[in-house]
Amino acid sequence: MGKVLFTSDLHFGHENVIRFDGRPFSTVEEMDNELIRRWNEKVAPGDLVYVLGDFIWKSRNDDAAELIRSLHGQIILIKGNHDRFLHNAKAKDALAGIKDYDDICVTLEDGTQKRCILSHYFIPMYNGHRYGAIHLHGHSHNTEEAQLELDIAAEMEAKGLSNEIFNVGCMYWNYEPVTLDEILKIKETSEVQNDSKLQAVVQADD
Repeated sequence: MGKVLFTSDLHFGHENVIRFDGRPFSTVEEMDNELIRRWNEKVAPGDLVYVLGDFIWKSRNDDAAELIRSLHGQIILIKGNHDRFLHNAKAKDALAGIKDYDDICVTLEDGTQKRCILSHYFIPMYNGHRYGAIHLHGHSHNTEEAQLELDIAAEMEAKGLSNEIFNVGCMYWNYEPVTLDEILKIKETSEVQNDSKLQAVVQADD
Protein backbone atom coordinates (compact mmCIF):
# COMPACT_ATOMS: atom_id res chain seq x y z
CA MET A 1 0.00 0.00 0.00
CA GLY A 2 1.19 3.52 -0.77
CA LYS A 3 1.59 6.50 1.49
CA VAL A 4 -1.22 8.59 2.97
CA LEU A 5 -0.73 12.33 2.54
CA PHE A 6 -2.64 15.48 3.43
CA THR A 7 -3.06 18.96 2.04
CA SER A 8 -5.62 21.74 1.90
CA ASP A 9 -6.49 25.08 0.37
CA LEU A 10 -4.68 24.65 -2.92
CA HIS A 11 -7.17 27.04 -4.58
CA PHE A 12 -6.34 25.94 -8.12
CA GLY A 13 -7.41 28.70 -10.51
CA HIS A 14 -7.82 31.37 -7.82
CA GLU A 15 -5.80 34.40 -8.84
CA ASN A 16 -6.53 36.52 -5.77
CA VAL A 17 -5.21 33.90 -3.35
CA ILE A 18 -1.69 34.69 -4.60
CA ARG A 19 -1.93 38.15 -3.06
CA PHE A 20 -4.03 37.02 -0.11
CA ASP A 21 -1.47 34.42 1.02
CA GLY A 22 1.61 36.13 -0.37
CA ARG A 23 2.23 33.07 -2.53
CA PRO A 24 5.51 33.16 -4.49
CA PHE A 25 3.91 33.10 -7.95
CA SER A 26 3.47 35.82 -10.57
CA THR A 27 0.36 34.45 -12.26
CA VAL A 28 -2.38 31.94 -11.54
CA GLU A 29 -1.09 29.80 -14.40
CA GLU A 30 2.35 29.67 -12.80
CA MET A 31 0.79 28.78 -9.45
CA ASP A 32 -1.35 25.99 -10.86
CA ASN A 33 1.52 24.49 -12.84
CA GLU A 34 3.83 24.59 -9.82
CA LEU A 35 1.21 23.05 -7.52
CA ILE A 36 0.82 20.18 -9.99
CA ARG A 37 4.60 19.76 -10.33
CA ARG A 38 5.22 19.67 -6.59
CA TRP A 39 2.28 17.33 -6.02
CA ASN A 40 3.47 14.86 -8.64
CA GLU A 41 7.07 14.95 -7.40
CA LYS A 42 5.87 14.03 -3.91
CA VAL A 43 2.93 11.70 -4.61
CA ALA A 44 3.19 8.30 -6.31
CA PRO A 45 0.34 6.80 -8.35
CA GLY A 46 -0.41 4.30 -5.56
CA ASP A 47 -0.65 6.90 -2.80
CA LEU A 48 -3.79 8.30 -1.18
CA VAL A 49 -4.16 12.06 -0.69
CA TYR A 50 -6.75 13.70 1.53
CA VAL A 51 -7.49 17.25 0.40
CA LEU A 52 -9.12 19.05 3.32
CA GLY A 53 -11.16 21.50 1.31
CA ASP A 54 -10.88 24.46 -1.06
CA PHE A 55 -9.32 22.36 -3.78
CA ILE A 56 -10.34 23.98 -7.07
CA TRP A 57 -11.68 27.50 -7.59
CA LYS A 58 -14.81 28.13 -9.64
CA SER A 59 -12.76 29.58 -12.53
CA ARG A 60 -11.61 26.01 -13.31
CA ASN A 61 -14.98 24.29 -12.97
CA ASP A 62 -15.03 23.31 -16.64
CA ASP A 63 -11.66 21.52 -16.64
CA ALA A 64 -11.70 20.34 -13.02
CA ALA A 65 -11.91 16.66 -14.00
CA GLU A 66 -8.88 16.97 -16.27
CA LEU A 67 -6.98 18.77 -13.51
CA ILE A 68 -7.77 16.05 -10.98
CA ARG A 69 -6.68 13.33 -13.38
CA SER A 70 -3.35 15.12 -13.89
CA LEU A 71 -2.50 14.63 -10.21
CA HIS A 72 -0.89 11.40 -8.98
CA GLY A 73 -2.64 9.16 -6.49
CA GLN A 74 -6.20 8.64 -5.36
CA ILE A 75 -7.82 11.78 -3.94
CA ILE A 76 -10.43 11.99 -1.20
CA LEU A 77 -11.89 15.46 -0.74
CA ILE A 78 -13.08 16.72 2.62
CA LYS A 79 -15.37 19.48 1.41
CA GLY A 80 -14.53 23.10 2.07
CA ASN A 81 -16.48 26.29 1.55
CA HIS A 82 -15.00 26.93 -1.92
CA ASP A 83 -15.50 23.61 -3.69
CA ARG A 84 -18.18 24.57 -6.19
CA PHE A 85 -16.42 22.52 -8.84
CA LEU A 86 -18.32 19.57 -7.37
CA HIS A 87 -21.29 20.65 -9.48
CA ASN A 88 -19.26 19.16 -12.35
CA ALA A 89 -20.27 15.48 -12.43
CA LYS A 90 -17.10 14.41 -14.25
CA ALA A 91 -14.96 16.11 -11.62
CA LYS A 92 -16.84 14.35 -8.83
CA ASP A 93 -16.31 11.03 -10.57
CA ALA A 94 -12.56 11.69 -10.82
CA LEU A 95 -12.29 11.73 -7.03
CA ALA A 96 -11.94 8.57 -4.92
CA GLY A 97 -14.32 9.99 -2.33
CA ILE A 98 -16.09 13.12 -1.09
CA LYS A 99 -16.87 13.69 2.58
CA ASP A 100 -17.73 16.48 4.98
CA TYR A 101 -15.58 15.01 7.76
CA ASP A 102 -13.60 11.85 8.39
CA ASP A 103 -12.18 9.85 11.29
CA ILE A 104 -9.33 7.59 10.15
CA CYS A 105 -6.30 5.67 11.42
CA VAL A 106 -2.92 6.35 9.81
CA THR A 107 0.02 3.96 10.12
CA LEU A 108 3.29 5.77 10.80
CA GLU A 109 6.69 4.72 9.49
CA ASP A 110 7.46 2.95 12.78
CA GLY A 111 4.31 0.84 12.45
CA THR A 112 2.28 2.58 15.14
CA GLN A 113 -1.15 3.94 14.34
CA LYS A 114 -2.58 7.38 14.98
CA ARG A 115 -6.22 8.34 14.92
CA CYS A 116 -6.80 11.43 12.75
CA ILE A 117 -9.87 13.63 12.70
CA LEU A 118 -10.15 15.38 9.33
CA SER A 119 -12.22 18.45 8.53
CA HIS A 120 -11.90 21.64 6.55
CA TYR A 121 -12.54 23.70 9.67
CA PHE A 122 -10.65 23.98 12.96
CA ILE A 123 -12.31 21.99 15.76
CA PRO A 124 -10.73 22.67 19.18
CA MET A 125 -12.69 19.99 21.08
CA TYR A 126 -12.45 17.34 18.38
CA ASN A 127 -13.37 13.70 18.95
CA GLY A 128 -10.60 11.93 20.86
CA HIS A 129 -8.66 15.08 21.76
CA ARG A 130 -8.07 13.77 25.30
CA TYR A 131 -6.86 10.39 24.07
CA GLY A 132 -4.06 11.18 21.65
CA ALA A 133 -6.09 11.72 18.49
CA ILE A 134 -4.76 14.24 15.97
CA HIS A 135 -6.87 16.87 14.24
CA LEU A 136 -5.89 18.00 10.73
CA HIS A 137 -7.69 20.94 9.14
CA GLY A 138 -7.37 23.79 6.68
CA HIS A 139 -9.48 26.89 5.94
CA SER A 140 -7.56 29.47 7.97
CA HIS A 141 -5.09 31.57 6.01
CA ASN A 142 -3.12 34.50 7.41
CA THR A 143 -6.17 36.04 9.04
CA GLU A 144 -7.69 36.92 12.41
CA GLU A 145 -9.18 33.43 12.41
CA ALA A 146 -5.72 31.88 12.33
CA GLN A 147 -4.61 34.05 15.24
CA LEU A 148 -7.70 33.09 17.22
CA GLU A 149 -6.82 29.43 16.65
CA LEU A 150 -3.37 30.12 18.10
CA ASP A 151 -4.92 31.71 21.15
CA ILE A 152 -7.28 28.77 21.66
CA ALA A 153 -4.43 26.28 21.24
CA ALA A 154 -2.30 28.16 23.78
CA GLU A 155 -5.13 28.21 26.30
CA MET A 156 -5.73 24.49 25.83
CA GLU A 157 -2.05 23.81 26.49
CA ALA A 158 -2.10 26.03 29.56
CA LYS A 159 -4.98 23.97 30.96
CA GLY A 160 -3.15 20.72 30.28
CA LEU A 161 -5.56 19.59 27.57
CA SER A 162 -4.38 17.42 24.71
CA ASN A 163 -3.79 19.60 21.68
CA GLU A 164 -2.62 17.82 18.55
CA ILE A 165 -4.04 20.21 15.96
CA PHE A 166 -2.33 21.02 12.66
CA ASN A 167 -3.28 23.22 9.73
CA VAL A 168 -2.27 21.37 6.54
CA GLY A 169 -2.91 24.31 4.20
CA CYS A 170 -0.47 23.96 1.29
CA MET A 171 0.85 27.49 1.85
CA TYR A 172 2.34 26.33 5.18
CA TRP A 173 3.87 23.11 3.81
CA ASN A 174 5.91 24.13 0.79
CA TYR A 175 2.88 23.89 -1.52
CA GLU A 176 2.90 20.10 -1.49
CA PRO A 177 1.06 17.28 0.30
CA VAL A 178 2.65 16.01 3.52
CA THR A 179 2.61 12.76 5.46
CA LEU A 180 1.66 12.53 9.11
CA ASP A 181 5.25 11.52 9.87
CA GLU A 182 6.47 14.79 8.35
CA ILE A 183 3.95 16.80 10.36
CA LEU A 184 4.92 15.16 13.64
CA LYS A 185 8.64 15.47 12.88
CA ILE A 186 8.28 19.23 12.44
CA LYS A 187 6.44 19.37 15.75
CA GLU A 188 9.19 17.42 17.51
CA THR A 189 12.06 19.47 16.09
CA SER A 190 10.46 22.89 16.41
CA GLU A 191 10.29 25.12 19.44
CA VAL A 192 6.79 25.88 18.26
CA GLN A 193 4.56 22.97 19.13
CA ASN A 194 0.98 23.17 17.97
CA ASP A 195 -1.60 24.01 15.34
CA SER A 196 -1.13 27.04 13.13
CA LYS A 197 1.99 27.91 15.10
CA LEU A 198 3.64 25.66 12.55
CA GLN A 199 2.81 28.34 10.02
CA ALA A 200 5.78 30.30 11.29
CA VAL A 201 8.06 27.30 10.81
CA VAL A 202 7.10 25.74 7.50
CA GLN A 203 6.99 28.12 4.55
CA ALA A 204 7.62 27.94 0.82
CA ASP A 205 11.25 27.44 -0.06
CA ASP A 206 11.30 29.86 -2.97
